[in-house]
Amino acid sequence: MRRVTLLGPLADDVDLTAELAALGVDGPVALVTAGWEEGERNDAEIDRRLGGGTRNLGLYGRRLDVLGTDEEYAEAERVLRAQLDELRDVYLDRLAHALDGLDVVRRRAAEGGGESGVDSAIASIRDLDSAHATAIAQAYERFYAANPPHERAVITAHREEVAAIVDGCAAIAIAGGHAGVLNDCLHLCNLTPLIEARPMLAWSSGCMAISERLVVVDDGDPAGRPDEVYDLGMGIARGMVALPASARLRSHDPDRLAVLARRCAPSVCVVLDPGDRLELTSGHPADLGSVTVIHPDGRMGRGATAA
Repeated sequence: MRRVTLLGPLADDVDLTAELAALGVDGPVALVTAGWEEGERNDAEIDRRLGGGTRNLGLYGRRLDVLGTDEEYAEAERVLRAQLDELRDVYLDRLAHALDGLDVVRRRAAEGGGESGVDSAIASIRDLDSAHATAIAQAYERFYAANPPHERAVITAHREEVAAIVDGCAAIAIAGGHAGVLNDCLHLCNLTPLIEARPMLAWSSGCMAISERLVVVDDGDPAGRPDEVYDLGMGIARGMVALPASARLRSHDPDRLAVLARRCAPSVCVVLDPGDRLELTSGHPADLGSVTVIHPDGRMGRGATAA
């Protein structure tokens, strides 16, 4: 059974070599820093903290090479991104209206109108999230059917090189950075089947990328965008939604947090702060007592043993 440990943003006192030892790792570690984009290869510090000898998979550079070499594939992906952007624009517009409607229903409920309307409004928002996730999946399915990556020479070459590197490693470590970019690189190089039997260590937005859905929450966003289903992840961490550190959440607004928790149900909203760690068993969090979760009533606090 593969062992996976999730960490929050890396604090200075986090001992990554001890985390690897706890996972039973004896050998080199395949390192993913694609979320750092152009800084992908500036990995000396993280290599040191992992005990040295890591093998950076260079996924961001590989993606740039694919898009710069295979013009037909690059154009097809440009069209895909335009389609996904359009889907997102429509989704965010509908989501904003639905959330405004929920505020109206909630005010009426507070005046004595009952909670059934609130429950129904949240269920509708959850359906909207699910429909958007399905639309994203369908867009990817159409893209890959028309542009099979395994039939593109440059993609096949990079995938074979990555597979060979991973095959010689005892574990894989996935750093944070830009979650969307990281997610794209992981999928392009088809990492999921390569790491099925290996221990994994992921931190910060790396935890988002290996989850089923990337849910973006940033209450400090100057554009005021609502909390959104942004993309589909690798699906390694299941039954949970990995969220950024609590400093980026409006923790003083329990009503908003309650909506987020209920939208994501039955998955649990897990907030990974610096110094936090969470082990997965068969892909699911076995014990939430060591991390902060957002409860359906909007409270933020340490969780409990997962069912």
